[in-house]
Amino acid sequence: MRIKAVLRDSEILQMEAGSKERVLAGAKKNMDRAINWPSLLKVMGLSFEDRLTMLEILTDTKIHIWLMTDADQHIIYLSHGKETPVEAGYQWQ
Repeated sequence: MRIKAVLRDSEILQMEAGSKERVLAGAKKNMDRAINWPSLLKVMGLSFEDRLTMLEILTDTKIHIWLMTDADQHIIYLSHGKETPVEAGYQWQ
């Protein structure tokens, strides 16, 4: 599986760490990309231990969340569609 780099920009990084706005902006910036989940959480201003916070914020959106592991990496795929992006993942939402 090809894991892509997490996208970020200065606007996202200037938002309050862990805020709903920053989490949503980070999610929208990285839609339809298989990326490293801990790296995405860092961009959002969260630690891997705070991953539930990210999931709780995204619960009220129409974003579909796919979680998987690959070679000891935690991978996340965010999309607007319900199609399975990869064979080894499971849909959290």
